[in-house]
Amino acid sequence: MIDISEGVLLFNDCDFFAAHDFFEEIWMNAIKSEKEFFQGLVQISVGSFHLICGNKNGAKSQLAKGKFKLEQYLPSFYNVNIIKLVSELSILIEKIEVKDIFNLIPKIELTT
Repeated sequence: MIDISEGVLLFNDCDFFAAHDFFEEIWMNAIKSEKEFFQGLVQISVGSFHLICGNKNGAKSQLAKGKFKLEQYLPSFYNVNIIKLVSELSILIEKIEVKDIFNLIPKIELTT
């Protein structure tokens, strides 16, 4: 199993651009059964980056695409609590037009 802790830390520290780069490299080389999981992480990283840059339309599109891909890996994959992440992404997408949205960006929670 690939160690994704660095990418999770980057995402959770709101360094979404670096998290995108980290997960994208893994996605490009992932085996077929894991590709959409890593692509989902790339897309939620990109969506979160768009959001902090003020591009709510781009954010909503990427977050929704990433959420859809991650839902295929419920309840947990690579020790990521997908249930919690998808639930929090749903709230973020639903409330994306709210002025102070940044506190709704989820953290990636690892299970043990």
